Amino acid sequence: MLSIHGLSRDASASPELNRNGTTYVPVNTAELLSKPNAIGVKVGAYLDNIHDLSLQNRRFVGEGFYWFEWPQALQDKLESNKIESGSMISIANQLDTWDRDIEGLSDEPNRLPNGNYYQQLRFSANLYMPEINLRRFPFTSIQLPVILETYDDALAIENDNLVLVPDVRENAVVSPSAGINGYNIVAASMRSTVRTLGTDWGLSQGKLSYSGAALMVTLRSSPLPSILKYFLPLFIVVGIVLLAPSLEGELGDIRLAIPSTGLLTLIFLQQAYQAEIPQLDYLTFLDWFYACGYVIAIGTFVLFVWGTNFYQTAPKDGKEQALVTINKADLVFQLSAIVGTVIVGLLAWVA
Repeated sequence: MLSIHGLSRDASASPELNRNGTTYVPVNTAELLSKPNAIGVKVGAYLDNIHDLSLQNRRFVGEGFYWFEWPQALQDKLESNKIESGSMISIANQLDTWDRDIEGLSDEPNRLPNGNYYQQLRFSANLYMPEINLRRFPFTSIQLPVILETYDDALAIENDNLVLVPDVRENAVVSPSAGINGYNIVAASMRSTVRTLGTDWGLSQGKLSYSGAALMVTLRSSPLPSILKYFLPLFIVVGIVLLAPSLEGELGDIRLAIPSTGLLTLIFLQQAYQAEIPQLDYLTFLDWFYACGYVIAIGTFVLFVWGTNFYQTAPKDGKEQALVTINKADLVFQLSAIVGTVIVGLLAWVA
């Protein structure tokens, strides 16, 4: 068995780069293959197991297989450039290379009846999610990629123009038993990508682009568990705060204690859920509801401060009328808070 635990490059090649976290642009393979020097390599992948998903660290562990088929013309180039066939394609979004396991299922590539070469490898690696969109969290879809990419600069598009062509036959690309608790697999496909790193490595060879093929598995969170886990505690706290104005306006001390307690509870609930996701430069769908909860809690406290002072400063013969005014203000506030929360939720969903 051919084990690949460290891919080496010769002295003429550029230094190895940790390419994780960059953007992989979809590309039309037919356009790349139309160039005179293009060499197509059929690539396939199968994801057998997915586990240890971490949204906060944008990583997961993937286990499975990938294979590639190439013609004699490419084999000649590999031999002339002293490139091992098992290392000409690597998993570009892998992390912790010291903790990976990639091994070929045979010592040498196999010859197919059509004369092409074929090699299959098994992998188990920590993988990075270059792109993640959590705007609708916790009702979100995430893509788990396994990005296969040409490795050596001699095989870059600007040089020998090695083009990875996804194997689009009616084969499954993910195991039926693969999955993550709390998520459902809704789609899986192979797509072509190209990545330009924007550097010539100081070798004056131009900025190189590398052909790739990405296995994308789309997961969608389960709605009911998400509601029970994230929204139910939030709505209970906000509901209690919204019910507080229903208390008689003369109960100032009791009324004032409720929104302040609710505000502290909301802060702890939000911090607990945000520990599960990365720090973002935008608000998630759930964050907008927490923002509404904060506004409601603070508004309720201000309302109660006004109501308590208004009642205490009212003359004795005007106490009853003061309570009527306070109760009307409480009702208007409650209805406004409910309508405002619904509007914010709708705007946050479509944003």
